[in-house]
Amino acid sequence: MSNNTLFRIAGISGILSAVFMLVLSATTDTSSGMSPVFTVLSAVLGIILVVGLYLLYRGEASALSLAAAAISVIGYLLFVVASFMQLAFPSPVLAAADISVYILGLSLFSWLAFRTHKMPRPLAIVGFVAALAGAGSYLVMSITGTSFTGYENLPPVLTALFFVYLIGVVVWLLWTGICLLRLKPAVR
Repeated sequence: MSNNTLFRIAGISGILSAVFMLVLSATTDTSSGMSPVFTVLSAVLGIILVVGLYLLYRGEASALSLAAAAISVIGYLLFVVASFMQLAFPSPVLAAADISVYILGLSLFSWLAFRTHKMPRPLAIVGFVAALAGAGSYLVMSITGTSFTGYENLPPVLTALFFVYLIGVVVWLLWTGICLLRLKPAVR
């Protein structure tokens, strides 16, 4: 299988990951845990996207792309473990998974996009903003002692950070998927 085919599969996975995240955010009761079937499907799609991004960037920054991929895959596997354990927010396992995939992994892949010019720079900026909003939301929660148990009981600052984080991650996943689908075949 050629890299171009893998990039297309990764692009489709990125787009489907964005859709799954929106559906999961809109339909999941945060106090009852995540559906294992839905979580496994979402994790498989996410890991396929991560592998595609790793393959895209490994030529220019092999160590950093491998670190981003490893951190993200570990995060997706933590999501799967948490779903089978029926863990709900504010579980430390779910927080570690979220931070691994959508803050650390997203930041590293955004940095690679910014540095290598293989993806649009505005995409990298969207990734940085989303990751900063996510990190800020965890910081606000730790400072105020608030935990995420539902949208209705969040302080206004945390609500704003959370929605910037969620929308930023969804846009980043969707845009990354589209960019992977549009990659031109490599000249040999």
